[in-house]
Amino acid sequence: MQQARKMSTANRPVRPVQPTREYSPGAQRARGLKKAKLITIALTCFILGLVVIAQYSSLVILNYRLSSVRSDLARSEESARVLELEAAQLGAVSRIDQLAREELGMVEPEIDQVQVINISQRGRYQPGE
Repeated sequence: MQQARKMSTANRPVRPVQPTREYSPGAQRARGLKKAKLITIALTCFILGLVVIAQYSSLVILNYRLSSVRSDLARSEESARVLELEAAQLGAVSRIDQLAREELGMVEPEIDQVQVINISQRGRYQPGE
């Protein structure tokens, strides 16, 4: 038996056996579908990645705008407070009295120059009452 083995391999060189591929239309179609699925999945992941990046970039832009508007609002509120304070100072009775006396030369009326007017209940006034 050993001699039979030696004889069968001694005359011929031994080649490694390579697996044969199936080239049937069904196998090719299955490989094509598999490639199409992989390409579709990869493309979908790529598009979803772009959408996520776009959302984050728009979020960053909106946060920047919000920060800018908040700082503008703070400046406007501070300006409004300053203007209210200035209006209160300009409208003070003591300041108006001082301006009237110093710049316009006004004086307080004497007692006989003041007339008191009473309004009757009918809504008409009568001088000297």
